Order: sequence, then C-alpha cells, then structure tokens
Amino acid sequence: MRIQLHRYRSAGWGRFFQSLWVLAVGLAVHPAFGATAAPDWLAAVARAPVTVAAQEADAIRLLDEGIVEISRDGEHITRTRQVFKVLNADGKKFANARVSYLSGSSEVKSFKAWLIQPDGKVRAYGRKETADVAVNVNAMELYGEARRQGIGAADDAGPGAVFGYESVVEARSVFNQITWAFQGELPTERSTLTVKLAPGWTLTGRTFNHAPIPVAAGAGTHTWTLTGLAGFAKEPMSPPARGFAPWLAVDLSPPANTPESRAGIKVGSWPELSRYFTPKYNAAAAPDDALRQRVAQLLAGATDDWDRLQRLCRFAQRVNYIFIQLDSANAGGMIPRPATRVLQCNYGDCKDKATMLRALLAAAGIVSHPLIVLGGSRDHIEADWPSPSPFNHCILAIAVDASVPSAAIIEHPQLGRLLVFDPTDEYTPLGLLARHRLARQGLLLAGDAGGLVELPPARAEGDKLVRTISAELDAVGNLRADLVEDFSGVASSTARAEFERRNKDDFKKQIERWLNGTLPALRDTKVEATDRFPVPEFQLAVSFLSFGYGKLMRDELLVFKPALVARRDAVRLTKKTRTLPVVLRAGAYEEHATFLLPKGYIVDELPRPVRLETDFGRYRAEAKFADGKIVFARALEQQSGEIPAADYEKVRVFFEKIQQSEQSPIVLRRVAGPAPVEKEEPKTPAAGSK
Repeated sequence: MRIQLHRYRSAGWGRFFQSLWVLAVGLAVHPAFGATAAPDWLAAVARAPVTVAAQEADAIRLLDEGIVEISRDGEHITRTRQVFKVLNADGKKFANARVSYLSGSSEVKSFKAWLIQPDGKVRAYGRKETADVAVNVNAMELYGEARRQGIGAADDAGPGAVFGYESVVEARSVFNQITWAFQGELPTERSTLTVKLAPGWTLTGRTFNHAPIPVAAGAGTHTWTLTGLAGFAKEPMSPPARGFAPWLAVDLSPPANTPESRAGIKVGSWPELSRYFTPKYNAAAAPDDALRQRVAQLLAGATDDWDRLQRLCRFAQRVNYIFIQLDSANAGGMIPRPATRVLQCNYGDCKDKATMLRALLAAAGIVSHPLIVLGGSRDHIEADWPSPSPFNHCILAIAVDASVPSAAIIEHPQLGRLLVFDPTDEYTPLGLLARHRLARQGLLLAGDAGGLVELPPARAEGDKLVRTISAELDAVGNLRADLVEDFSGVASSTARAEFERRNKDDFKKQIERWLNGTLPALRDTKVEATDRFPVPEFQLAVSFLSFGYGKLMRDELLVFKPALVARRDAVRLTKKTRTLPVVLRAGAYEEHATFLLPKGYIVDELPRPVRLETDFGRYRAEAKFADGKIVFARALEQQSGEIPAADYEKVRVFFEKIQQSEQSPIVLRRVAGPAPVEKEEPKTPAAGSK
C-alpha cells in the first residue's frame, strides 16, 4: 500500500525500529479459474499497452492508484488500487496484496483481489483467502492497534499473469495530512493520487525530489499523476527511497469554526507542533512523592553534578522497554504515559522512558526537553513540510553548562547547551549519541522555543577502533597471534551491544566466524572482553593459532598477508556503475601489527606504502622491517555523508585501492639451513579446542 495517511503510522513514537511484518496466507480453498470476471477497471489496465522500460525487472506495476474522499466531518475514505504484471518466476512474489488499519479507529470496508492468467482466465480472492494479523508481533510489544490484512496469490501467478487488488478503508484522525510515494523498486506505468474534498475543505500539495507535479483540479477533486517511472535497483549503502524518489505531501484544512478545525492538530509550522505536544509531555512528566523519594535514593552519596546526572540516566536505561500503542487516531502513539506510572510498572516504550527520566531530572532540579527523532534511516527531515509523521523515536535534550564536555551537544539560541541522551539505548553512556542511523534533524518539544533542530553531527574521531596485533610465524607459515581491539566512543557502544546480546559461547563463535574469514585452520581460540562502562571504552582480546597462514613456495619463499583480519565494516563496492547515492558513516580505524619472523628468513619483498586522501576519507598503509620484525600499520578515517551517484567512481576507486592494499603480501626468503619441514596440523574435534 503506497498511500500513507499519517494516522496509519503504526508505531507513532512508541519505539525505535518498525518491526518487519511477515504474512503467511493459506489458500486452501480457491475459486476455480474462469468462474468470475475481472472488474472493468482492472481489465482496462491489463489490456492497455505498456510503455515503461522493464528490461531487468521481475514485474511491472501497471497501476498504483489512491483515491481519498474527505467527508464534511473529517472522515477519510481511502480506496487503493494496485495492478502488477509478472514478467518471470521471481516476479510472482509481487502477486500479494495488503492493507493496513488501526483496530480502534479505522475499518476495512472492502478488500478483494484478482489474478488474470495469460490465457484470460480469472481467479477472484476475497474474505476466505484473507489473513488478518497484528503488524507488530514480538516480545517488546505489550499491545498495539496496528493490524494488516493480506491476500497472497504468488503460488498461482506465473510469467504473464496480471494481479490486481482493491481496498477501501474508513478512518478518522486528528491528523489531516497525506503522503503519496510515486516511485518504487518496480517500473511503474502509472501512479496517481486523487483527493476529493467535501465543501469547505481545502488542501495544499507539495512535491519532493521532483519538479512540481501539475494538479488536475475541478469540483472539489484534485489529482496528481506521474507515468513511465523507471524502477530502481537496491544498491549497497544507498539512502532510503524517501531521499531521492518523488513523493507528494498533502495538507488538508477543514472549514473554519467547525469542530474538526478545533479538534485537529495544526501543523502549519514546526513551533506549532511543539506548542501542541509540549503541554501533554509536561503533564506526563510531573513527579509525585514516590518519584521524589526514588530520586533521593538514587542520588544518595553522589559526588558532583555529573555523577548525579549519570545515576539518573543509568536508572532510566535499565527500565524495561515494552511497546504500547493505544488511541492512535488521537495521536495516542505519540503521547507518553505518566512518568509515575512508568516508574511503578518498571516498563515503557521510548517516549515513556524519556518522560520518566525527565520527571526524575526535574525532581533533582535539572531541566530537560523531549526530542523526537527519526531512527532506522540516514534520511533528513523535510524542513519545508512540518509534520509529526516522519518521526518514530523519542529521546531527551538535557540542559547542561559549559563544564560538560561532550560532542552530543545542541547549542540552542534560547535554551542554551542541551546534551542529547537516549534512555532507550542501554549500551551507550551519558555523553554519547550512538545511533548511526538518525536523521539529521529532530523535533524539540519546548513550547514556543521548540521546533526543528539540527542534531549533533557524527564525527570520525568519536567512533574509533584501535587494533594491536603481536604475531609470530614459524618456518612453515603457521602463525600464533594475540589481537587486542580497543573501542572508544560510539564504537564502544556497538561492541558492547554485540557482546551483551549474546551468551559467552555464542559471542566466541561469532568472533571465530570473523577470524575464519581470513585465517585458515583456526585453533586454540581464546576470547576475553573487558567493559569499562560508563566510560565509553570496550576492549576485546583474542588469541589464536592459524595453521598454514603463510604459504611455502619452492621450499624457498614464505608468503603471507600482513592484514590478518578483515575490518568488520569494510566497504565492498564492486559494480562499475551506480544509480543511487552512496551513504557513508563516520568512523576511525587504526591497526598496528608486529610480526616476529622465523629464523633463517629475510625480507624479500614488502608491499608499497599506500596513502589515499579524498574529501570523504583518508587511508594509509605501510610495512617496515627492523630488528627481525615486520611492523605493519594501516589507518582509515571516514567522514559521514551522502556521495552523489555522479561521484561514485571516486568512491569506488578509493575503497578498491584500500582492498587491493590489504590483499598485498609480504615475501620472505630462506637464506640458510635445510628446507623447513611442514608440521602436520593437529587433529582436533572443533575450532577453539586445544
């Protein structure tokens, strides 16, 4: 379903990541092919000539249509029609229909689908073939109103088949905004949105990522249409489609001096949104005696202001995260529960945890403000279109003075220094903002002073890994090594999360899988982790033996690569061409590896030093020999940013040269003594055994 009325955002601000929805539709009972006819609108679409190019596509979207009728009292009736033509066996997955709704405020009035086979026979799908499921089904959700119906016809669809469906949903909401995405993964013949207004209603449409789309208007009806839209392939490290594909935002205005105009949320500006939500968040954050007593207990013995702040923030991080969604049509997914209730129950979602922490801070005399952000994406927020709908996560902006050293600071012209903190992220200490995939702006809820603000930018030096390796080669190429990784800043949060989310054995297996990517015959693996939380540091120490890492050649040369292990976030851009931008994240990496050489060998060849520098990153690598040892050093510093597709070659060549450098070998030559005898690899039952 490509239309999005903003009451349909299933999570509101109730959690960080939208859960994936998997629909299993059983089709045990089918009407016979040819027992019915396709509706006229679908038959006409199926017969029409196809003009959009689809050489490499699995299917074509022949029609993507939304029709929204706004009644006098503000009810929305949305009719959605989609039609797909299957081009090959992989395209049958698009013969699936789905429609979303909220159980408390909307109703699916009609939902039907049809499959037209190449020979013209038709199969209809209706209520018997429809599955109705909760959108979010995981242990973190206590209750949610978001549901979805689906019809699956993939098993019946083959090349040449045409699948279409139609849904009708009635709904109410305090929001009067609609978005429509014109372009998607598939080539689209025609994409169109029509809005029909009751007398007195008006609208404003805005186009993004495209020249303004002419509107066909008349008698209360407004239609926007694009045709012949090429699909876009999924490419690694690309931004979300919302950042480059054309989409439309429609703001609806009810007649003046009506109940609808007084009840709806006015979104004419970002400060207006702040003024609407701030009182609701302030009311929820009011402390009571029980909460004040808890604050007194938490702060007993605190040494200074920073210690007090850390104690309260750490307590909030430990509150259980559970998602709750109620009264979504009236922005229930965006309004927190009372902080006193969250403290009593010891659970809540992101907005609940942020509100409880805000109440704790207030009881301690510390001012803070809710900060609503977009997580799960590197996308930006459209500053020209004020709306609560893009956001899905709530964090906190805490007032601090100049004595607090942190990169997670917003300098607000009226509110001063604000330290950004996420109480939902239990792996990141106060002073850091560890979400790599946050949009660049957030909605600060601070009454008249609130509105859209820039979040602290990610910095390479604030996300750093330093790796130290001490290794020894024997005469036949077996290698024993000790590897220590020191993570600091945001990198420590990522490493800590990977460690905490697994038991000790599973974590060791994960490390062994990483090592096995470049090291043959791994043995005697030992893994030890040291967490220095709340200091933003995490250390991983690994020792191992790798048989046959160095390769003997003609009983004279010993060849090995000084880059023992792969960088976990190594960039792989292998295609020569690119249609989408490349999104890079900030980070810094250093490695210092020392190799003790076997007796009787000298260095015959070292890799050439490499130095690369661009506006988005720097890399260096060099190997030196001294005192019977080879010291290999490499370092990468990468800035966050979005590189246009036109500059893709520069990015590809940069990372290709890095990869080539890290594959370059060192060659040793035997100069004295008999030829080495290769030791037989020990027979051990499993990796990691002695």
